[in-house]
Amino acid sequence: MDINQANPHISRYLIQNTIWWIEYARIDAIRQDTYPYADYDMMRQWNLEVMAEYPQFNIVGEVWTENAIGTSWWQKDSPLNENNTELKSVMDFTLMSMASDVFNDKSENGSLGRIYDHLAYDFVYADIKNVLRFLENHDTSRFLRAAPENLNAFKQGTAFLLTITGTPQFYYGYELLMNGSTRSPGGDGNVRLDVPGGWSGDAQNWFTPKGRSDMQNEAWNYMSTLLKWRQGNKVISDGRMKHFVPQNGVYVYERYLGDKNVMVFINGANKEVTIRMDRYAESIKGQSYGVDVVTKRNVRMELELKMAPKEVLVLDMKK
Repeated sequence: MDINQANPHISRYLIQNTIWWIEYARIDAIRQDTYPYADYDMMRQWNLEVMAEYPQFNIVGEVWTENAIGTSWWQKDSPLNENNTELKSVMDFTLMSMASDVFNDKSENGSLGRIYDHLAYDFVYADIKNVLRFLENHDTSRFLRAAPENLNAFKQGTAFLLTITGTPQFYYGYELLMNGSTRSPGGDGNVRLDVPGGWSGDAQNWFTPKGRSDMQNEAWNYMSTLLKWRQGNKVISDGRMKHFVPQNGVYVYERYLGDKNVMVFINGANKEVTIRMDRYAESIKGQSYGVDVVTKRNVRMELELKMAPKEVLVLDMKK
C-alpha cells in the first residue's frame, strides 16, 4: 500500500516515527529502499530532520541507476542538482552490475578496463567516501553464480572492494562462498538461503572451521586478514586514489594519505604477465619494496614485476 507522503500530517508522522525508532532501537543507519520512488520534498525534509537529531547517523538511499552521473545526482551537495536531496549516501549499482563478469572473466586478457572506466567517474560524487560499494545483495545474483573451482575471483573481488574509495558492503554468506543466480528456478530464493548450521541436529555447520570445506576456510581467512588490516587504516578510509589505465590485463592503483601509501596490483589476465614498474614511478616514489598484506611477503620494486594468472597484491609500501 502506498501512502501520500505529500500530506503534511503523514509526513510529520513518518519523520517523528523514524526518530522514535532510532532512539528506541539505537540503530546507527537506515537503508532506504527504492529511494527515488518516494515524494522528493518529503524525503529531503526527512533527511534534514533525522540528521539534525543524529549528526553521526547515516542514511543510504537505494538509487538503482546504471551510471555514476545518475547516481551522484541523488547524493547530498551534488553540484548537478539544484534542489539538494540532503541524502548522505548512495549505492553504486553500476559497479555491482559488472563486478561478477569482470572478476570471473576467463578470457585471455580479462576485462579490468571496465572497472577502470567506471572508477574514472568518481569525481562526479560530492562525497566519494559515502558511496556504498558492493558486489552483490539480496536483490541480485550472487557474485559467485556457481560453486567456484578456485578462489581467484573471490580474492580479487574482496581485495578490490576493501581497497578502493567508498564504503564497502558485503552480503551475508559471501565469506563462505555462497553462490546462486536469480535467473535460475527459484529466483530470489537462490540468493537468500540459510547459512547451514547453528541449530542442533544440523548435518552441516558453517559457523565453525571444522564444518567448512578447506576452500571456505581459505576464503574466510583471506577476507578476515584484509578486514583486520583495513580496520582503522586511514590510508584506505580517508586517503585519495590514483589509478592507471590497465595494461596487458593488469590494473594498478594507489591509495595515499600524507607520507603513507598502499599499492594494489590486480592481474585480470588468465596468464602470467610481466609489467614494467617505471610506468608507476609517480606512485612508487623511490620506495624499495612493499609488504603483501595477506602473505607478509616482501615484493621488491625492481624494473619488472612478474604476476601469476589472476594474482592480486595489496602492498604496504616501504622505503
